[in-house]
Amino acid sequence: MPRIIVRTLSRELSLHTDSDKALAALSYIGADPVIAKATLAPVSLTVEPFDSFFRVAVPDRPVVEGSIDVVINRLFRLLGKWLAEEALGSPILHAAIATIEGRRFAFLGDKGFGKTSLMLGLIEQGFAVEGDEHIVVTQNGALTRPRRLHVKETSLDLVPALRDAIRSSPSETDWAGNRIYACAPSFWGAGWVIAEAPIHHLVFIEPNFGGSSILSPMSRDNAFARLLETTFMPSVKKGIAAVRLRRLCFDAQTWRLQAGAIGQALRHLRIVAKLGT
Repeated sequence: MPRIIVRTLSRELSLHTDSDKALAALSYIGADPVIAKATLAPVSLTVEPFDSFFRVAVPDRPVVEGSIDVVINRLFRLLGKWLAEEALGSPILHAAIATIEGRRFAFLGDKGFGKTSLMLGLIEQGFAVEGDEHIVVTQNGALTRPRRLHVKETSLDLVPALRDAIRSSPSETDWAGNRIYACAPSFWGAGWVIAEAPIHHLVFIEPNFGGSSILSPMSRDNAFARLLETTFMPSVKKGIAAVRLRRLCFDAQTWRLQAGAIGQALRHLRIVAKLGT
């Protein structure tokens, strides 16, 4: 029976189905990066056709019955629950991670600020991207939540060389009728490896659409204050979580990126990466 693999930080979920419709839809949430130095606990679920709908038994939850969209939404909730368990006691940032010229960068910014477009630009230039949704701040650095990049159709003009490859990725249409593609960071040929490692540069993105991209230093105190405003703090061990955030700001170089032209932003980032500062 065909299957879709969805890895988390500690689990490998195998989604089995003999429905072509379900298989195509479930591929949207597939995520199979290499999780370095991790032993993943196997979890197997079967998505079965049920009359004109589908049914799946989710661990520790009532059986889910409904359209394939209902099933996928419930699976996303399950993955969120597992992330909360796996990150217990650690702060979670809405951020992306990429390695540029051997230096590891974390990019923070709200939805619509340009994180994903910037990650696509890095992928086009051959740099390794780990993800763009959540990162867990750990004792030894940070770890990316395994999830595909969600790319809007409207973003494709920013990276025309990637357009066809992106359109070959699984996709869905959102409530407003917009096509969203789920792209593994490895879709352009680079590997997809997630590892717990230090962050060398912490970059806060602010949109400057249609303008220039400007990268300027940010004080560590300002960076820490912004982290406290936007971080998902754990319900337990909050003191330890705050210490990890402070250490992240102390160990990394902290920057403000006014994100306009992607090519210009990438040049700035490569310069500071090569300088090692």
